[in-house]
Amino acid sequence: MAMFILDDASGIGSDDLDTLQAFIDLVIIANDDGVGLDDPVGGLQQVTYNQTETGVPQTRLNDLVNTSFSPDYGGGAQNVDTIIIAGLSGFTLDDGSSFANNGTALAPASSGLAGSSLNTTENCLVIYDTQQNICVARDGTNGDIDLPISNPVVLYHELSHAFRIVNNTLLALTAGCDPSSPEENAAITDENDLRTQIANRQSETPELRDPGIHCGSVGCDSGCCIIATVASKSFSSQQVQYLRSIRDYFVRSKEVGYAFFEQFFRDYYSFSPQVCTIMAGNPDISVHFMEGYINPLLDFWKIMIARSSENLDEFELGDIFLQLHPDRDKAEERLEALQRTSTYWLGAMSSNSEVPAELIALLQERAWPSDHIQWALVKPVHIYYDILVSYLEGADLEEIGHAFNQALESWVPEIPISNIWAALPVDQLLQELEFCHNALLQSKPNKMRFHQRLLKKFNHITSIQTVLNEQTNMAGGI
Repeated sequence: MAMFILDDASGIGSDDLDTLQAFIDLVIIANDDGVGLDDPVGGLQQVTYNQTETGVPQTRLNDLVNTSFSPDYGGGAQNVDTIIIAGLSGFTLDDGSSFANNGTALAPASSGLAGSSLNTTENCLVIYDTQQNICVARDGTNGDIDLPISNPVVLYHELSHAFRIVNNTLLALTAGCDPSSPEENAAITDENDLRTQIANRQSETPELRDPGIHCGSVGCDSGCCIIATVASKSFSSQQVQYLRSIRDYFVRSKEVGYAFFEQFFRDYYSFSPQVCTIMAGNPDISVHFMEGYINPLLDFWKIMIARSSENLDEFELGDIFLQLHPDRDKAEERLEALQRTSTYWLGAMSSNSEVPAELIALLQERAWPSDHIQWALVKPVHIYYDILVSYLEGADLEEIGHAFNQALESWVPEIPISNIWAALPVDQLLQELEFCHNALLQSKPNKMRFHQRLLKKFNHITSIQTVLNEQTNMAGGI
């Protein structure tokens, strides 16, 4: 045993955990499908790693995962595991210590090392805020604090500290940030190894951090979608940032949304790291993905967010679509890109030599069976494609809006239903329904269809039956 991700913070801190994000970040660090995660046991999920990729970050991760550490801090050798705590911004330790927009590695309680007084365990705790938006000092600029630091980089930085803690080789650590202490200098140097490797994967010039300055400030943001990150070649591209805002708007707002997000990303990260590896070896695919999948998906969700916030009618839906496509020539180019992409991303078979057979096989095996992937990533692009074809064939604003609305009426209420609904108390159930009604289920038929699905799935849950039947009666069928 060596590395775990905290799944239950009881006895350590609050329950504001983002366990899956920690695994996502480890996958990005490794860029290797040998990373695995065991089922929870005692509030912990053990990380496994069968290293197949070479590189400094991969070797460091392999050492941390597959070595049993028994440092002697002065009281005899003791087993010390590394426990990753991926916290949302609200996460606190039981003593109230907050790590919002921050990360830290806490040495075991009895070690006497820096940070040990905050640790109530005899393991090394690696804590970081998965919703951070931190800027740090860019190398070669005399201290300009404008360099984004993504979640994988934050985690790898803290794992650098953890590596020296579990080996009992921690360097001098002081509170000052300029100049950085020897320990922070070493962690930033390690961090730059990962920055360099990520940039090399994307054929970019590495943006490195100044090892001599540990100062930082709030104001930068990191990405959430690794396929969009690889395709756009940036953690902070417009596409990545918009995908993040979509996630936060629709998914992170409520318990039901968070449950959807958790399952969605379990499914998504079962294939997306391998997709990125294939893309790295086939650069043309990244170009196809951007205009033939990612940008159309973003345009679809832009319209959905506008619909959610402004309660658009069919005329207004059509108008927004037209506003997003003022140039017919570019719209035709996008349609061509969509047709090319549909041979692999949208699930169609292809004999086209430009599409690697391994990509088609991967998507068919791991992506298409997922209801969450189909609902959130595949069907929206099918809908967008059909509307784009109608537009280019001469449909007017009202015809486009009507067709769009009809497609949404069929798609929206079929959102996958999580078992979290069955665990909600009545007051929270009402709040979740209100959010779903406002964000997605805006029409009476949508609400009725979704309620029917809830009633059928949870016909043994009294609270759901009571609340939905009361809402139907009070509203005369909603």
